[in-house]
Amino acid sequence: MSNPVAVAMCGLGQWGPNLLRNLGQNRRARVVALCDASPKRLADFAPLHPGARLLASVGEVAADGEIEAVILATPAGLHEEQVRLLLDSGKHVLVEKPLAMSLAAARPLVELARKNARLLMVGHTFLHNPAVRRVKQEIEAGTLGRLNLLTAQRLSLGRIREDCNALWNLAPHDVSILLYWLGAMPIRVSARGMAFHEGHQQEDVALCHLEFPGRVLASIQVSWLNPVKMRQITVVGSQRMLVYDDIDTAAPVVLYDQRAEEVAAPPEGSLERFRLQVRSGPKSVLPVESTEPLALEIDHFLECVRTGAEPIGSGEEALRITAVLEACDRSMKANGATLEP
Repeated sequence: MSNPVAVAMCGLGQWGPNLLRNLGQNRRARVVALCDASPKRLADFAPLHPGARLLASVGEVAADGEIEAVILATPAGLHEEQVRLLLDSGKHVLVEKPLAMSLAAARPLVELARKNARLLMVGHTFLHNPAVRRVKQEIEAGTLGRLNLLTAQRLSLGRIREDCNALWNLAPHDVSILLYWLGAMPIRVSARGMAFHEGHQQEDVALCHLEFPGRVLASIQVSWLNPVKMRQITVVGSQRMLVYDDIDTAAPVVLYDQRAEEVAAPPEGSLERFRLQVRSGPKSVLPVESTEPLALEIDHFLECVRTGAEPIGSGEEALRITAVLEACDRSMKANGATLEP
């Protein structure tokens, strides 16, 4: 194995510790620096990596010549400036989603990474989820037949953000999954959302409709004001149906042998207009690998740093996801106007 990559972990708030845990367990990496604006957070995690330097700013990370790669888990509104600083200093970067808060801000970062010959990868973790990959396999194998409808729900009570709305906070996951499964961009989108608390300007809920080529319709519902946590996508095909439930660890992917099908000739005595009947068959739980997606994501990032391979969740893929999110956000601000990404 080649020498471990010298990595800095920036951001030790809510999500950063999960990344750091997986980073510390990976033999491809050597954690040489921890970075956070909070001295307490640095003190809490320093014992886990006694040889790592403790830095207070991303600027200090950029100036550190030993650091080869950086994992960035800071607030979304800071990503644009911090990613640019790190790429300019010659670091490879894995940044948590979203890459930036607009397509205009994200595109120059992708161009800068290409110009500097640095790896830029965005943490769309679900692209590394074994259950999501299993659904992709079933779609490509034609198990479901022609795809008709995909319905995604990502709901919970909290965490209510001030730096972005529920769309930008939650929907990137589902947009990334839909683009991965369908292998295409939506033709048009529309969205509605609302902020329900006085003085809170960020939309707490959003409902997005996306139309894909081939008459495939998808919807995404996100909310941080829901009493029951849901992380589920239903896929309806012409031959079978499937449910991916990220919360159900025992049965994350269930295949239903069910469909609505045309009747060749209506039964005697029936009305001519009733030409569809429902076929209801058995359901089956599909086997799925149990590896943690974050572990796969970080290992993939480190491998691409060493090999120079194009990563899953590349900057280009992040631009496509950002374009869809931005179109949905503009539609939401325009009271549901139909827009092209």
